Amino acid sequence: MDESQSNSREHYSKSRLDDLQSPAMPPPPTRKLVSGRFQRKTPDVAVVEEPTSISIAIHTIAVLMVCGTLYVASSLLIPVVIAALAYLTLRPLVARMCQHGIPQSLASGILILAGFAIVAVVATLLYTPTQRWLIKAPQSVARMRAKLSDVAEPLTVLDRANERLEGAAAEDEIPIEVSIEKPSMVDQTVLINKTGQLLAFIAAVAVLTFFMLSTGDDFLNRVLGVLSSEQKRAEVLGATGKVQDSVGKYLSQITLINIGLGIVVTSVMWAVGMPTPVLWGVIATLFNFIPYVGPLAGTAIVFLAAASVFEGLGRSVLTALAFWLTTAVEGQFVTPSILGKTLKVGPVVVLVAVAFWGFLWGLPGVFLAVPLLIVQREVFACFDATYPIAVVLGEDPCRPGDDCEPIQEDELIGETIGA
Repeated sequence: MDESQSNSREHYSKSRLDDLQSPAMPPPPTRKLVSGRFQRKTPDVAVVEEPTSISIAIHTIAVLMVCGTLYVASSLLIPVVIAALAYLTLRPLVARMCQHGIPQSLASGILILAGFAIVAVVATLLYTPTQRWLIKAPQSVARMRAKLSDVAEPLTVLDRANERLEGAAAEDEIPIEVSIEKPSMVDQTVLINKTGQLLAFIAAVAVLTFFMLSTGDDFLNRVLGVLSSEQKRAEVLGATGKVQDSVGKYLSQITLINIGLGIVVTSVMWAVGMPTPVLWGVIATLFNFIPYVGPLAGTAIVFLAAASVFEGLGRSVLTALAFWLTTAVEGQFVTPSILGKTLKVGPVVVLVAVAFWGFLWGLPGVFLAVPLLIVQREVFACFDATYPIAVVLGEDPCRPGDDCEPIQEDELIGETIGA
């Protein structure tokens, strides 16, 4: 009896084993985390869970809340962001000075004082010519308007005829004299208040930058110490180093390029006889931090100033053309050859970023748009879930080791789809 029971049990276990190993019963599905989402895999089918309308709504609300926070807290965030970008730019210099035996706090203080000295020298050189242009602004605008009216004289025949008809109808009316006191272009009270606010802003940025340079490494070490695993520490350290290298390299190189451009523009403006050539060189240096938009805005300002100074309108056009050609040569040849792929961002993305940050933070946001765009690209490239966003912002679609062929920049999208 016992022998028959044992044989039946052995037969049952073998039959169950055969059933489990038979192809008619596939193994249960497994779940694997791929690109930040769960992917359900079976031997024949792989299904990726698509985002639902609820998740899309949640993400949209989160983005809007972040944008609202950036807009409301702009007075607090702008100095912090500028100080952080200055820290990323100046940290390699502090590290080199520390290698020569200089303490970190002393090296940071030397760089901050050097920055203050440069700003003070530039402000001193520009104060007198800027004030002169602001005082002459009303007369300059009137002269420029007269010149433009001479050019548009054939187009104003109908307007003058209408004015004559209205004047003939109003001859019998008693004229009323009205005297209007034109406001000054420069209000001394407003100017003093704005100057005080600007100095306070510069002081806040300088203090924040100093403490970031002197204690930034200690703060990073504390953050790394909080993380539990060695892998997370390596990921955070690698991402921080990549962001610091990209942003610091871009800001340092573009600053040197723009300073060189300012020197060249100063020489060109002096050669064409433009008054206060140093002022236009500084304008070229500052406006060139805004790709595509800055040089055009600087050209417009130079044209308006030249039209108020020179007698003929043709000379004003040639002066503005000389300014634009200088910036165009720099933008087409000098910057691409030096920066290479550091600024691998398309014009559309740059213009959208400038408009977005300009809407949130005003003029400081316009100047910070491209550095913040590079920071966003590097941060998004560190995670699989956000890597497609980094590709849109200019990151290479093919990662190192991936077997893929990127789309050529000069290849039409129709040909790519057909291929």
